Amino acid sequence: MTLSVIVAMCDVREFCRTALRSLALNAREDFEFIVVDDCSADGTSEILREMVPGIPGAVLIRNERNLGISATRNIGLAAARGRFFTFLDGDDWYAPGYLAELVGWMSESGVDFLRTGHVRVYGRKRKIVMAPLAPRALPLDPADYIGPVDASTFMDYPQSWAGIYDRERLREADALFFDESLRTAEDRPWFYKLHLRMRSFGVVDLHGIFYRRDVSTSLTKVPDERQLDFLPAFRMIFDELSHHPRGYELSFKAMRTLCALIVIHLGREEQYEELTRDLLRARGAQILFDLPQDILEGTLAGMDSARVTKLRELMSQHQGAAAR
Repeated sequence: MTLSVIVAMCDVREFCRTALRSLALNAREDFEFIVVDDCSADGTSEILREMVPGIPGAVLIRNERNLGISATRNIGLAAARGRFFTFLDGDDWYAPGYLAELVGWMSESGVDFLRTGHVRVYGRKRKIVMAPLAPRALPLDPADYIGPVDASTFMDYPQSWAGIYDRERLREADALFFDESLRTAEDRPWFYKLHLRMRSFGVVDLHGIFYRRDVSTSLTKVPDERQLDFLPAFRMIFDELSHHPRGYELSFKAMRTLCALIVIHLGREEQYEELTRDLLRARGAQILFDLPQDILEGTLAGMDSARVTKLRELMSQHQGAAAR
């Protein structure tokens, strides 16, 4: 088996037919499609039972209870037999022939993983999104492309479905599976593991996966505590960095991203439940206090004054609350 596609499905009744048809248009005798239904409750399950048996190479697995995206992908990965693997979310789709092109590039490159661009979908509008700036040459050292600190890099492009991966090489590096405690932001520590543990990667200008933005069922839209999983995700990232020879140097990029995300979430906190807002402020301040202060101060020195002011106010408020 050359390729395994892990397809996570959960309450995507409105979109899953398009995703499944795109699998059929990409089918090949050495491809398998592992569709994992995470206990959908909106009619998605009935559509999957109807359509999956008609797709060459497709198998259907149903979770008896809702486990979340990380565990659902892990179930698919555990069942995978392909030399390579990639992902598709249930509300996205592939262009015809895309997977054959992707496998062709991966087979020729010999790298541990390959990253691609994608097409962002806003209703009827389409926008091509390039993979972050890197030489379109093979192979590249993954650790070299975590930074620079003040530029958009692959650490700011944590879309696991925009790529293809060598299953056995990731398994050997203990980098195959996602942390199941994370309900959102699961891709961020996963990609840090890949860039710190794998030996080679590459970038190609393929744009055959269509990614729907602003879908109402997306976890990025929920107002509850799941929004805050980026905080424990970054604790995992800093732990991973602490075991790498270049960890100190590369930690400045992680800190910059963490600070920027905290400010973004503070800017949208009125959309969250009251408990989530309180937890965001308490946990956001706590992680900034807990991480290395020289890295934090070095990061703040390079950020704009508006964001620095918000972060220092957050930390000051938390210190004041702790003192009372």
